[in-house]
Amino acid sequence: MNVEFHYYMTCLIAARAGFGPGDAATIAYASQYVDDNDMIFEVSRGTGAAFRNYISQTMNILKPKPKLFRIYPVFHFIPGDPRADTAWRKDGKMHWLNTTPDSKNARQVLAAALASEDLYRIGIALHGYADSWAHQNFVGYYEAFNSMTGPLATVCPNIGHADAGHNPDEPALVWRDKRMLAERVDNRERLLDAADHILTALCGFVDPGLSGRAVSDISAQLRQDLVWAIGGRDQGNNLGDDRVGRYRELCERAAYGGRRMPDYDPDAWFDRAVSEDVRGLRDRSDFTLARWDPLTDVFTWNDPEGCAATDWH
Repeated sequence: MNVEFHYYMTCLIAARAGFGPGDAATIAYASQYVDDNDMIFEVSRGTGAAFRNYISQTMNILKPKPKLFRIYPVFHFIPGDPRADTAWRKDGKMHWLNTTPDSKNARQVLAAALASEDLYRIGIALHGYADSWAHQNFVGYYEAFNSMTGPLATVCPNIGHADAGHNPDEPALVWRDKRMLAERVDNRERLLDAADHILTALCGFVDPGLSGRAVSDISAQLRQDLVWAIGGRDQGNNLGDDRVGRYRELCERAAYGGRRMPDYDPDAWFDRAVSEDVRGLRDRSDFTLARWDPLTDVFTWNDPEGCAATDWH
């Protein structure tokens, strides 16, 4: 799934489950930042506040780095149940690391995060849990099991859903996975099912005494609202801005906290916490030549004593 689910819809789901607007936004940002946390920083190196982050994504999922394969099954392709009905393939193959929706492992990861009561950890766990729907039937490793037919299959490594491009992540796309007995994939139905499961888990965390009927009613309303916000099929993924506008409109309704949804800026948490002294070409730049710049930028905490309390840390 992309930013539309991991940030905007996750924010709506958390708010509908009973989290306050600020907490819902924190959970949603942490969820999406799993995809944007793709660069290792040495902050305040050589001082008592020195810190080195652990990444949860590579710069380009279509060109993953072999030494970083371990992040995929942890954050994006949680191993599920290879015998699940949704995993039935035409060739009959199974794989123990295959991602399946709402798997036991994914539920355990989310349950542990909820038990910690840490909003950031909850958001991170929700990312992998949601991706168990979007990334189903792919393995988060270099494996022929992921191989598909088509132009991308000849040029992309068989890692995760690289052969399928961004098809699994676009919210309003209907596509075909020809490896599977059930070829037709409607991403809208997948994400609506994911939203329902996430809502149920979060409702149970916020108010354990909430009746099943009450949760069912909330879920039905959420589904109705998300169906409206997602709209119809968008095969070219050209209507994202329109959908985001509708997510924002929902957020301003009383049931979702009644506040404007904060813009998602992947640099916001980092920039509030860390100062950047650029040496040569900016390391954080998308400019290709920056990768070969021998000069390393210097990063320092804005508040060394309070750095551990920042969102980015």
